[in-house]
Amino acid sequence: MASTAAATRNTTSGSNARSEEHAATIEQNIERLRGDISALAESITRYGTDKTGEYKDRANKAGKNIANASQQTLDSLTEELNKLERSLTTQVREKPLQSLGIAAGIGFLIALLARR
Repeated sequence: MASTAAATRNTTSGSNARSEEHAATIEQNIERLRGDISALAESITRYGTDKTGEYKDRANKAGKNIANASQQTLDSLTEELNKLERSLTTQVREKPLQSLGIAAGIGFLIALLARR
């Protein structure tokens, strides 16, 4: 019986030692995973920061392009309106009575439309 008790103690102490080794291995794996997760989070943060800067640069360039295109369109329209104004002024000076009649006719049409 004494030998059976000794064998049981050896088996129990061997089982405890293996359990402690498994627990230590599991703890090491958990620590390694924490480090990996931390590194992954840092990588994602850097990637997000880089992409944010990239999109900000693209938006700034697009905004500048739109502003330039708008300014060019505005300049073109202003030039066209100036040409039309000069043409109208020339036409009124060359044919004042005809211009007066056209202006009166347009005024009459506007008055008719406004009354309705």
